[in-house]
Amino acid sequence: MAVDRALWWSVWWPWAVVWVVTALALLVAVGVAVWAWRSRHRFAPPRDVPGLTIYLNEKSVMDLYQVGRYGDAMTKEVVDRVGVTKDGKIALKGLDLGVEGARTSGREVVKTYIENSEPIAVIGVLLGALESASGVVHVDLRDRALLRNTALEQHLGASGAVRLRRVDSYVSVKGVFRVHSRGDGTTVFLAPFGDPDDPEAGPQVRVECLDSGLRDDVVPDGGFHARCLGKVQAWKAEEGHLVVRPIAMFQ
Repeated sequence: MAVDRALWWSVWWPWAVVWVVTALALLVAVGVAVWAWRSRHRFAPPRDVPGLTIYLNEKSVMDLYQVGRYGDAMTKEVVDRVGVTKDGKIALKGLDLGVEGARTSGREVVKTYIENSEPIAVIGVLLGALESASGVVHVDLRDRALLRNTALEQHLGASGAVRLRRVDSYVSVKGVFRVHSRGDGTTVFLAPFGDPDDPEAGPQVRVECLDSGLRDDVVPDGGFHARCLGKVQAWKAEEGHLVVRPIAMFQ
């Protein structure tokens, strides 16, 4: 019996080693996959419903779609919403366009979706695409805080500090805004850093919205809580204004 066991082991031990090594490799691969997933999602902010739309620049949304990595992300977000038929065609029936199952390019799908959807749906697609591509830094003006996510990690310097004026990613700025001025087809909103007793005191975030994309019927009087999605353009030291070019604004 001992001879048989020795003979069996002499024949099969290489395969036993292969099986053990394979099992270990699979365990390592699963561990790496879990670690990568957690690393990508550990700083992901919750995708809550933005709220009431105040402003939307549809041209900027389309421009963003055509820029680099965000195009694929936006196409995926739209397709996830409108669905795909069994034969791989894109179904747009829910938009009442009469083109269900029509084969079309990703650009056409996104363009059609933006033109025929409610602003709140478009903002949802935009935010989802930016978040999935780690392309937006979240700012809370009242708390003077930045949300720790992958996009912010890319801007942290050796000191661990970030100057908002130097952030070149898209920013989502939450604060208490108010109408500062109107004229020349533009409405200017301001929001203070921190929570001063006088909202006009100290440095301000300045957002200039084109009246063509502004929903006047929902802009409140006085100060109101809102979030602006856009890009930092400049810091005007003489006025103490951080200028943000808006893509969307909502409560």
